[in-house]
Amino acid sequence: MKAVITGGPSVGKTTIVNGLGQLGYRIVNEIATQIIKEGRILPWVDRQKFQAEVLKRQQSAEASILDFDQTVILDRGLFDGEAYYLHDKLPVPSAFSNLDASQYDVAFLIEPLSFFEANEIRQNESLKFTKEISVILEHCYTSRNVRVIRVPAMPAVERIEFVKNQVDTLKKGKATTVEQAAHQAAYMFRGYAPVAMGSF
Repeated sequence: MKAVITGGPSVGKTTIVNGLGQLGYRIVNEIATQIIKEGRILPWVDRQKFQAEVLKRQQSAEASILDFDQTVILDRGLFDGEAYYLHDKLPVPSAFSNLDASQYDVAFLIEPLSFFEANEIRQNESLKFTKEISVILEHCYTSRNVRVIRVPAMPAVERIEFVKNQVDTLKKGKATTVEQAAHQAAYMFRGYAPVAMGSF
């Protein structure tokens, strides 16, 4: 089972993901933050090149998840990048239309807080930006029939508990057979190579 934690900057995604990790869930950390910290490709310098790199690495990270019976919490998913293209009014690469949205069981949209914490990672972003991108992110998942559950603004510990309870409930109702897992793996690996090699 894969659960995406999505939302704009400074909404508390990473806190929630790390909290779930401490509870024993397998997590995949945010790729975009890793790339920004490397300092070679920056979104405020070249948004298209940055998002292309994020998508390539995100696909690689998700393709390595083979234990389909385990719940995996993703700090952002494949379609988060599309939202940034749409927000910046840039042409959306055709690669996004070839991605398999059915691999995601749910996307948790973390709603904005009443404040915005700026840092070196969030240059040129603001609470206004967070609210705008949140709407687009929700559309990017719901338009692909991925269930989106909004996580309201409340203390971090309550948000973590809220997501945990939702994940556990969904997990109980999901039966993944060996055949289903094999199908998902085949789809992911079939779709990975063309994009990873640069179809942008």
